[in-house]
Amino acid sequence: MKKILTILFALLTLSISASAQTQDEINQAIFDRVYQAVAPKADLSMPELVVAIAEQFLGTPYVASTLEETPEQLRVFLDKTDCILFVEMCSCFALTVKGLRIVQALESDVYLVGVPYVKKAEPSYALLCDNIRNMRYRWGKVDGYASRIHYTSEWILQNRGNNILQEYTKTLGDEFEQKFYFMSTHPEHYKQLADTSELKKIVEIEQFLTSQAPYYYISQEKLQRAEIISQIQSGDIICFVSKQGNGIDIAHVAIAYEVDGEMHFIHASYGAKKVIIEPKTLAEYAVNGVRVCRFLPAPKECIAK
Repeated sequence: MKKILTILFALLTLSISASAQTQDEINQAIFDRVYQAVAPKADLSMPELVVAIAEQFLGTPYVASTLEETPEQLRVFLDKTDCILFVEMCSCFALTVKGLRIVQALESDVYLVGVPYVKKAEPSYALLCDNIRNMRYRWGKVDGYASRIHYTSEWILQNRGNNILQEYTKTLGDEFEQKFYFMSTHPEHYKQLADTSELKKIVEIEQFLTSQAPYYYISQEKLQRAEIISQIQSGDIICFVSKQGNGIDIAHVAIAYEVDGEMHFIHASYGAKKVIIEPKTLAEYAVNGVRVCRFLPAPKECIAK
């Protein structure tokens, strides 16, 4: 009996110890495991390295709304994710493995125009967090709910400006009308927008993004053509266009992934409730079409001296 009680006490102690782990401690352990696995691949191109990292996170639980806490602050989770956080994390992890830090102006007289670049840094969990901040927040500055980038189109703009990726949808697709207004017209879905000053900032951002037209997309019909789908590569960021006319630009984000000669994708799946290699092909899944971005293969060319 005494032996059984001793075992139960030990298990209880372990359970309490595990539950007492901070999120940073959980993240650090996962970072160390994944970094050890992918560090030997640091010389791969950015798209190839992003895929290698995404594979390491297969099976990670899908959890929505992990950032929707107040006050607004940088929140990083490596043990759970949603679709955009997954793509963002894999992107920043790849930069971190390469020893690159995103650096950009915190203030600018012209919206989204500063002095962005990347520079050398020592790979670490702290560097990963810093890169996520610079990728997730406008100018890398955490300053309230509206400072976080909520529309994927703006996320693309900022990362294109930081010389990390380029969008090539236009070369394969067609122009379409894209307007931005869902968040400002549905503030009841966002508790932070009860603050009228935050709501006003969101309206300004939506107006700016709408003014950046024209936008382009690749239709599902075009994705079924061999000459189109063959130009999409593993490691590309796939942005699934939302149903037109609802004021949202992108409904889902994933990483292109070739399987047996066909283009699928890795994503944090709401249906599967975890990160998976999608069984459907990209053309089968993309009912409303896609936008496609590609990481620059050699970000070292953008390093500041």
